[in-house]
Amino acid sequence: MAHFFKERSACPFCQRYLERPMYLKCGYVCCLRCIDSLEKIPKTGGTLCPNCSVVSLKEDILPAFVLGRLTAKIKELEEHLNHVLKMNPRMKIFQENMTFDVDTAHNKLIISDDLRSVYFGSKKQDRKECAERFQITTCVLGSSRFTAGRHYWEVVVGTSKEWDIGVCKESVDRQVPVALSDKEGFWTVGVREGAIYAASTEPLTQLSVNPRLHRVGIFLDLQEKQVSFWDLSDGSHIFTFFEISESDAYRPLFIPANSCPDDQEETLTICPVTHPGIFGPPVNP
Repeated sequence: MAHFFKERSACPFCQRYLERPMYLKCGYVCCLRCIDSLEKIPKTGGTLCPNCSVVSLKEDILPAFVLGRLTAKIKELEEHLNHVLKMNPRMKIFQENMTFDVDTAHNKLIISDDLRSVYFGSKKQDRKECAERFQITTCVLGSSRFTAGRHYWEVVVGTSKEWDIGVCKESVDRQVPVALSDKEGFWTVGVREGAIYAASTEPLTQLSVNPRLHRVGIFLDLQEKQVSFWDLSDGSHIFTFFEISESDAYRPLFIPANSCPDDQEETLTICPVTHPGIFGPPVNP
């Protein structure tokens, strides 16, 4: 949500927060300082709108007082929000000692001997047939099963250019193609082409994420019905799903890239439980 407001309070010319915003005749708005950088009409000295080419004379350019005050408040709130999201030492007391549940893994997923790493392979694995296994989409669930309380785990995404991780209802249909959507019981974040990040809302929510994202913390709070995601390089907040729908049980979900078979650069790894560190999820008292 913070990213949504920031986008709409940014100057379209300099891409920074609007400073002393001004309206052109056509309704285009930009910073006062950016007015001088817009194209001018030689004979009249009018300012040419970069969007629609309408010319505004000096007397047509008016201050946007209300927008200016709103932008200042958004900037102030964003600074406060960033402080709140990082100020807690991030308790890891809820960290789960989980592995991958091989009985749920699609048969083209290669899982390490310690059951903590997974990537997509070119050959079908010789595993027993069972109803729990994903048959179409290359998913695997974590071994933990959650029905109440608070739970936390960390995933190394490394340099992988395509993945989805998060939480799903245990009851999701594993015999059909998975449609990642919070409406269908999937609460995930993911990346495509190494740079396009999104949360599985409906419609998708595009995310502004550190391009060097390497390790993700996931915090499931069933008391508050929330799932939140954290960039563990600096403890910054990625996204939170609020009011997740009811289910008898929830499971951690992992979908590694399937576009490059046998490429171990596309591995997802569940981190073992560690001692409390600097960063982790904030927890309400």
